[in-house]
Amino acid sequence: MTATQTMTKESHMRSPTRHRWTGLSAAAAATVLVLSGCSGAAPSESKSEQRVLSLSTRTAPASFAIGKYGGGEIMIQTSIFDTLLAFDQQGAIVPSLAKKFAYNEDRTVLTLTIRDDAKFSNGEVVDAKAVVDNLMVTFKSGSSAGFAGVKTIKAQSGGRVVITLSKPNASLVPSLAGVGGFVAAPSTLGTAAEATKPVGSGPYKLNLAKTQIGEKYVLDKVKGEWRADKYPFDRIEISVIPDLTAAANGLQSGQLDHAVGISQDQAKSLKGQFTTGVDKPTTWGNIWIADREGDVVPALGDKRVRQAINMALDRSDVDKLTPGQTHGIDQIFQAGGGAYQSDLKGRYPHDVKAARKLMAEAGYANGFSVTMPSTLASTDYEPFLTQSLADIGIKVKWKNVSLQDIVPNLSSKKFAMFYFPSTYSGSDALDVESALGPVFNPFKTSTPELTKLLDKANATGAGNAFADVNRYFVDEAWFAPVVANTFLWAHSKSVDYTPPKVWGYSVQPWTIAKN
Repeated sequence: MTATQTMTKESHMRSPTRHRWTGLSAAAAATVLVLSGCSGAAPSESKSEQRVLSLSTRTAPASFAIGKYGGGEIMIQTSIFDTLLAFDQQGAIVPSLAKKFAYNEDRTVLTLTIRDDAKFSNGEVVDAKAVVDNLMVTFKSGSSAGFAGVKTIKAQSGGRVVITLSKPNASLVPSLAGVGGFVAAPSTLGTAAEATKPVGSGPYKLNLAKTQIGEKYVLDKVKGEWRADKYPFDRIEISVIPDLTAAANGLQSGQLDHAVGISQDQAKSLKGQFTTGVDKPTTWGNIWIADREGDVVPALGDKRVRQAINMALDRSDVDKLTPGQTHGIDQIFQAGGGAYQSDLKGRYPHDVKAARKLMAEAGYANGFSVTMPSTLASTDYEPFLTQSLADIGIKVKWKNVSLQDIVPNLSSKKFAMFYFPSTYSGSDALDVESALGPVFNPFKTSTPELTKLLDKANATGAGNAFADVNRYFVDEAWFAPVVANTFLWAHSKSVDYTPPKVWGYSVQPWTIAKN
């Protein structure tokens, strides 16, 4: 009666700063665009036995302290901490610890009404003041860009928390459904113990006696928790297993019930004995053309060169890298989302001749040289990228950079362009913030036109608010998207699994099998 969940290398990189990025970097440190999965187990025939869901992660949580999330398995945190809001299985943002939330007319004041039936596992009261205490820690830490523009966070009567903004910020609400919305017991905030001994009001609490920090995390269900009926497992065990093969072997040996990131051949061999399937697109890789003003590499300041880079990529070849799991893309937003524009698909078709013409028109008929960082997150794609860019005269020199050092390297403008993966957050606003943050936009490129589009998008609650921002990105060739990844999984027939739109967010996709 076990189940395993392993993180992708890119899982949960939130916000342009540390919220989304750190999750990605920690996950990416494991391996390139690969997942290990979760699994669960049905109850035994003995009613006295606990129903246990055993999961695995490739990276342990860096810290449980509020405002110091440093990547790792976020499902541990979302099991221990209530978030103020939450993503449901379809990716919609729904009430959670805040039972109601609403903006004022100009979207500069967000009012959250906190539930009155929640309590922390140590008995402390969950109220508006406790929520404000947590939000202020997160706000002051600067760990969530969703808090940009926040002026005040105040508790009011009736269990209300009021957040006032200097101007609308569409990423605030989705941030409160993720790391920015974690709420811990106030007495733990700022203590040395909170990094390893979290106390939340979520459906599970950390079993300190059985947990081995960095190796294995044991979570026991909290009886009487306000949403306990949505969590059928009595215990969740999450082991740190960095190796995908070891996780797959655990599945086959019966120690684990679910593995993600398996190959097509493995899926075929497991079919019948295990249930197999594929996740929705979870991660994507991109050539981040960071030096758009040509400060370091003048050629990149010319839109025609950036367009040529896009046209040099034969994205149909990407589909062949890992059949069924890698898919060529030409927009940074997730297909089917509000910002994604179907009419932009194929805007830059693979056309080396036309790309070379653009290079010549821009004054680079003989091409130019560029240095890009080589990490575990790029190695599988380097042959494809090197040849594609060489076809239009761009000579790439790859410089080895460890994933531990990649953030300071990218943020310090050492690389004018680079390939690196990201994770679909489930929010167009968060994806934009990530793309324009200090890691993926280290040169802080902006234009009056883009600023105007962003202000308009942030000020509206429409589902397609960022569609015009996406169109601007494509028209100006700010990015050269390469690949979206889906991942094959297999699990024992003792559990059921429904692929969520927001991957790796919580344990709710796994339930006890009905038969």
